[in-house]
Amino acid sequence: MNPLRTLALIALFVLPSCLEMEQTITLEADGSGRQSLKMVVRETTLKELQRATPAAQLGPAPNPTAVFDKKLVEGELRAAGMELVSHEAKKVPGKRSVEMEAKFADFAALQKSPLCGSSAEWVLTAGPKEGTAKLTLYPQGKAAWIEARAKAEEMVGKVEPVAADYFRKSQEKLTGLDVKITFKLPGEVLIWTRNMERTGEREVTAVVTAEQIQTPQDLVRRLAPRFEVIFASAGCKLPLQ
Repeated sequence: MNPLRTLALIALFVLPSCLEMEQTITLEADGSGRQSLKMVVRETTLKELQRATPAAQLGPAPNPTAVFDKKLVEGELRAAGMELVSHEAKKVPGKRSVEMEAKFADFAALQKSPLCGSSAEWVLTAGPKEGTAKLTLYPQGKAAWIEARAKAEEMVGKVEPVAADYFRKSQEKLTGLDVKITFKLPGEVLIWTRNMERTGEREVTAVVTAEQIQTPQDLVRRLAPRFEVIFASAGCKLPLQ
């Protein structure tokens, strides 16, 4: 069982009730760093996930509440080459929350991190100019991003009744959605993708809310996004691919 697969499943944005999730990835000049997570989710969402998951996959279903178990999370992070620094789970009427932070000794460990889900792909390459580097995250994998982008472009100008009905029902479920991911980098931020904002000299942040999803294309793109930033890397000793 992979307890942190719950994060990827919840982050698909297709379950009812609100979801608040915030992640911060801090990358140091040598490729080490930290990854923190804050999440608040309703009990009704967890129950819906329990009902939906077995029908959507083969093999043992993950336990949606495992992310709130410190020992299970610690074991999985250790298997990925990461170290759990802190973990605090709380339960209030109707909701559960968790805050955790983990550290990684090198970029290879971040690439295996389960905190962005089992499909996530991290890529770190040289940037377009000397002394720059490019960090990319595909939360659902690069292939899924390519497919989603093509699908969104195909949908432009088309009105399909089935797709429109699915979008309407999905949109109703997104109330309260608030997902944020922040990259803190070892050099000045130079270029970033349109789905992110520069929130500091060395920081970019992506925010996804229900209000942003107004069309079927918006939904498709946000289900399998790409987050990418180019930053100054002079003096860094990063393991560029």
